[in-house]
Amino acid sequence: MASKAAQKRLSKEYVAMQREPPPFVWAAPDEKNILNWNFLIRGPPDSPYAGGEYHGVLLFPSEYPFKPPGIKMFTPSGRFQPDRKICFSMSDFHPGTWNPAWSVATM
Repeated sequence: MASKAAQKRLSKEYVAMQREPPPFVWAAPDEKNILNWNFLIRGPPDSPYAGGEYHGVLLFPSEYPFKPPGIKMFTPSGRFQPDRKICFSMSDFHPGTWNPAWSVATM
């Protein structure tokens, strides 16, 4: 269950994502659990991933934004293993590097 701080922050971030979506990215919380977000990254043109669509999930702890989310990819890309947490400085794989000022849009 999300803490009040996490609920408020994630709701605010969702509104911000709708107003100004990052290029090539869609993200939204699960309707039943705001701590679980699905995202889709479209491969940018002129990149090795052009034309691809890559689905993943952000798994926020109830202590968000003070603790980082876990990040998993579901679509095979050759870069990440499907359904395994990603080793990323903005994730719970490296909690010591997490900055609470980061948001869904910056991840």
